[in-house]
Amino acid sequence: MNEVRRASDMHEGDGARVKRLMPIPGFMNFDPFVLFDNFELAPGTGFPPHPHRGFEAITYLFTGEIEHRDNLGNVSRVGPGGAQRFTAGHGIVHSEMPSVEDPTRGIQLWINLPARLKASAPAYQEAGAETMVEEAVAGGVRRVIVGEGGPVRLMTPARYVHYRFTADGEVDEPLPAGWRAIVYVLEGELTVNGERLTAADAYFAEDVATFEMRAHPGTECMFVAGLPHGEPIRQRGPFVD
Repeated sequence: MNEVRRASDMHEGDGARVKRLMPIPGFMNFDPFVLFDNFELAPGTGFPPHPHRGFEAITYLFTGEIEHRDNLGNVSRVGPGGAQRFTAGHGIVHSEMPSVEDPTRGIQLWINLPARLKASAPAYQEAGAETMVEEAVAGGVRRVIVGEGGPVRLMTPARYVHYRFTADGEVDEPLPAGWRAIVYVLEGELTVNGERLTAADAYFAEDVATFEMRAHPGTECMFVAGLPHGEPIRQRGPFVD
């Protein structure tokens, strides 16, 4: 599969607005990834307490602030440029609610757990903006969230990167053999392996050695790649069995 898909507008949780790549009818997952939401929370909206099982999730923020609470006793707040990860394992109940009056924008990404780890203990990790790994690239900045020294830890081999371009730039992201990857455009215009993308477009690819990205000034995008588990994915709302 090597194709361009566009995120769908919908509502989730308690009044949250999301642009969703998956799961949607006809495209439920892209092993090992089972959900990708570009969300915006106005004051008074969010994700009240709800259960999860069978996967890991990363929330990464661009603006605003989110307060996380869970039944493990964790209470924390994450601001712009920060991230949090929970491992649902055999089961967790949590909430994510905006804790400031400004709009809160970010990405939520779910990563499936392999069958042998579905019953693992739930866990939580917070990673502040200052812990992210940044490097200058042609035309902009490459910010690593997972992999290559990034602070967020997953049980699945993966790489998760936020790109911001202030000038024309050309960047290559090599992929390990067997990995799958997604590039999602937040703002601006990006060409990936010859495919032109604009905001809310994503390029999905497997069996590709390199993602060749050509960006214009003002472009922001997310790059995520991971090793598929190659197992059946049974996804029912907040549960991935």
